[in-house]
Amino acid sequence: MSIRSCWIILSLTIAIALSGLSALSKAQNMENDCLSCHEKVYKKGISNPYQHSPFKKRECGACHLEQWGIIKGKNAIKMEITEPVVLDNLDYLTDHTVLLKGLNYEASYDINVVFKDLPGNKVSTSLKGVTPARLQDLKAYRRKPPAISKIRIGPITKAVFLQATITWDTDERSTSHVEYGLSDQYGRRTSEDIVLVTHHRVNLHELEEGKDYHFRVISRDMFGNEAVSEGCVFNTAKVSQVSDAGEKAGSSTASAELAVEKAEAYLRRKWKKRSDIILYLETTRPAKVTVEYVKVKDRCTGLNVGKELAINACYRCHSPDVLGLSHPVGVAAKPTTKIPDDLPTLKGGIITCVTCHNVHGGSMKYLARPKSTSCNTCHTE
Repeated sequence: MSIRSCWIILSLTIAIALSGLSALSKAQNMENDCLSCHEKVYKKGISNPYQHSPFKKRECGACHLEQWGIIKGKNAIKMEITEPVVLDNLDYLTDHTVLLKGLNYEASYDINVVFKDLPGNKVSTSLKGVTPARLQDLKAYRRKPPAISKIRIGPITKAVFLQATITWDTDERSTSHVEYGLSDQYGRRTSEDIVLVTHHRVNLHELEEGKDYHFRVISRDMFGNEAVSEGCVFNTAKVSQVSDAGEKAGSSTASAELAVEKAEAYLRRKWKKRSDIILYLETTRPAKVTVEYVKVKDRCTGLNVGKELAINACYRCHSPDVLGLSHPVGVAAKPTTKIPDDLPTLKGGIITCVTCHNVHGGSMKYLARPKSTSCNTCHTE
């Protein structure tokens, strides 16, 4: 055999070996990814004295995700990196609420957020592997209105018209508007600022000098829950260009270094396989925000369900021709048979391997469920 032929054979052998290692590494990464969502299930199962071998080895794909399909090049978990979607908010704010709509409920997303203030300073933050299915659901708060606090009357100034600034805080992001007038009947209201913030600021225009003005502030959260403050009064007799408090606050904000104080993601709603998420963003000084997000992974595609998981998956390792069947599976229980509620069956009372055996592990040999050790458990006659 020539030296050239030997090199060709050696090269092919190395290539095949590396391909196998790559496939096994990919399968291992898949199993670690399963545990990122199902860590509690794993910890509970691994504490049992008897454990299902694939479960103990973290080979989730043996039963759930068709691991052998991955090794053969058929992706059970579809890895996908899509074109980034970029959203811009041109308002310079310290609080931003960004809605990302129509995301895959089970997919993972990388979200990159860039803030830019008026002088042009930039700062960024990233949220990696955000999965809507694993986020806190905001529906839990949908019946609770925002709590209003720290209502303040800012400087009353006069340029072309007399105006006053009203500020307040809320305990959750919500809209801003003010009702005001020369009596407690108000009669005038500002347009609603629909940007959801926790620190609110509204200017009242075309006021009359030397008058008592009644007002109340109103905030509405993303679910429509509205909070209305008690009535307050201020007088326009004292007019200033800018109050001392305003100068100090402005100076403090201007001197603060641009930094990210908060970046959080929450589930807004889910329907079928799609969902919306809300990003809550806060910075130390007013800035505009650019959000770029990209889907990096579709999770748990190819999951086995029903008979495929509870019978066919078992046959991959425990062929009925070799093992034999100690009890029929894939059949419905007879009318004279009463299966306890804690022994699972498929719809229609179909008996499966899982009916009598724990899937991950248990306290008895052969992973037997405690109540399946006797025929009398189900067969009372």
